[in-house]
Amino acid sequence: MGKTPKPLRFLVSPALAEWPECAALQERGHTVLLYDFDSQDMGVDVVMAPNAWRMDAQHRKYLPQAIAAARKVRYPKERL
Repeated sequence: MGKTPKPLRFLVSPALAEWPECAALQERGHTVLLYDFDSQDMGVDVVMAPNAWRMDAQHRKYLPQAIAAARKVRYPKERL
């Protein structure tokens, strides 16, 4: 896999940090941050946590859709 031209920032629960998808995201050039509850940095595009909507182990297949939706928000098309 190559580097992505539109990198995103992921805030990931330590409980999910061992997912192979997290390592693959980093290899592609995305920023993967482990969160703690004292962190105030919410300038992220995708939050992955056990209680997050569609981000538990049963919904891992939705990660590509979450990435696509976050890109639409972060990199909107210019309107003429």
